[in-house]
Parts: sequence; C-alpha cells; structure tokens
Amino acid sequence: MQKRKKEYINALTDFIQNNDLTYSQIGHEVAKNIKKLGINYSSWYKYEDLDAEIRISKLALGAKPTSEETKALALWKLHDADKWRDLYFPNSNEAYVFVKKVFEDETKKVFEQNLDTLHQKLSCFTKSHIRSGINHRRITPTNLSIILLGLLNFHQEDEISLGQRTQKVDLQRYAENWFNTNIQKDPPLVITLTDQLRDTLDLEHSKKKELKQVVLRGLISVL
Repeated sequence: MQKRKKEYINALTDFIQNNDLTYSQIGHEVAKNIKKLGINYSSWYKYEDLDAEIRISKLALGAKPTSEETKALALWKLHDADKWRDLYFPNSNEAYVFVKKVFEDETKKVFEQNLDTLHQKLSCFTKSHIRSGINHRRITPTNLSIILLGLLNFHQEDEISLGQRTQKVDLQRYAENWFNTNIQKDPPLVITLTDQLRDTLDLEHSKKKELKQVVLRGLISVL
C-alpha cells in the first residue's frame, strides 16, 4: 500500500489516517460490523481487498461515509452504533480543533482573493448593519468570514480609539492573534459549539455544508 496522505479534516478522518491497521483491514472491520448491524445487503459484502482499500482511502481523505459505514465504524470504534456523532465531535477539545481549522481555512481563502475587493467590502460595512443576514440559511462560509473580518476590523479601530494600541496592524495577523488569544479549548463558546456541531450532523449528510456556518456564526457571536 502506498504511503498514506495525512491531513486533518475531522476526528473521523484522523482516526482512519492514523490507525495501525491497513486500509484493507479497516475495510474488513467495516464489513464485519455492517453485518453485525443486521444489514442484509451491502456492497461491502462483495468488496475484495483492493476495493476495501480504495473506499477507506477515500473516507480518510474526507469522502462522506454512508449511513451504514458510519454506524459500522461507530460500532467498531465505540462499541455502540448510536454514538456515531462521537466519531466527529467526541468532546470539546476535538470540536476546538475543528473550529480552529475552519477559522484558519476560511479566512485564508478570503485573504487569497482580490484584496482590493475585500477592502471595498470592509469599507461598506457599518456597525449597525454588519450582522444583517448572518442567519440566512443560504449564506456561505465566505460571506460569514468577511463579516467576521469586518467585525475584527472594527474591533481593532476601537482599540486604537481607546488608546489600547497605537497603530493598525495587518488584518490577517490581527485576526490570527485574536483567535489564539481569545478562543480557548474549554470556554463556554467552544462547549456550546460542540453541542451545536453534534446536533448539525446527520447520517445522510444533508446538513454537512452547515458545519462551517455553525462555527463562523459562533465566532461572530462573541464580537
């Protein structure tokens, strides 16, 4: 088997990527536990070693597991198929890792876009209207990230006005320092986000796109 590509996506992918078993062996565990769930028909029952390895490698890199795969992995790892949400967010520490990754990835995407466009959007914000639309169900992580950065921009300006800092610093660096200073593993925000993220998960992944929005709305709420 080729050397595994390792990149943190969530707790489930981390578990698969760093497991001592080969991907083929993990596949055998999935098939075995699907059978334990009493599922009479599954494509897993027809998989050869190579098929299993290919499928598990895809799961390791973030492909969406089917409901039967999710329950089988939970039964194998946690000995209880009903605890499948713990595969993703077993505790606030794991939720914090996910929150930090979403913050870093999504703000980085914004800064990698046209900076003139970003500055233009920031200049259009007012303190009284910047939060408008954040709860709209179709709002994108990118738009939420821009709102978050707009709030941080106002936050920095307020610090200058109050004499708490003498000059403005690069917004990207300011945002990173703000997160590292204010968002810790066990404050009420992360505990609340842990519950919200777990509630947003569903076996059919119809809400998967909302996980990033949950994180970004949570960060916006403390500004």
